[in-house]
Amino acid sequence: MVLDIRTVPAGHSAVVQTTGLEAYTADLPPFSEKISCQAAIDRSGQVLYVHLQFKGTFTLECSRCLTQYAYPMSGALRLVVKEQPHRFGPATDDESVDFFYDGRHLEVDLGPAIYEEIMTSLPLKPLCSEDCKGIALESGTAEKNGNDPRWEALKKFRKR
Repeated sequence: MVLDIRTVPAGHSAVVQTTGLEAYTADLPPFSEKISCQAAIDRSGQVLYVHLQFKGTFTLECSRCLTQYAYPMSGALRLVVKEQPHRFGPATDDESVDFFYDGRHLEVDLGPAIYEEIMTSLPLKPLCSEDCKGIALESGTAEKNGNDPRWEALKKFRKR
């Protein structure tokens, strides 16, 4: 989600956008539609207080049965965006500000914050359901008497 500071009025406003998080698609699991974002913004002078909500559906692979399934996700962030000369982008050294902008860079990409929230919210071991039993093991090519025909070639070595 990219905020154009020039279009954000003083006081309270709302912005609705979608984002594909193009800079992060290699690191994220696939998602079928763009992530929808809603931001409630309170602007006081050169400081913007942003309450951002997002939601999307990702395609994950179950760690037990290896099937792919849809995983809906939503989240909320509170961000502070502030003007400071010669600084723009994510703030790395100021705990009270999340993003900076200046007179030459009036668009603020909130994508890094959304990406970080998604990555910390995704399950480490995704499951398609809590009662997933895993991969169904079948008898395969084994015969009913317990002999596996794939071992037949090795039996010839024993008969010498």
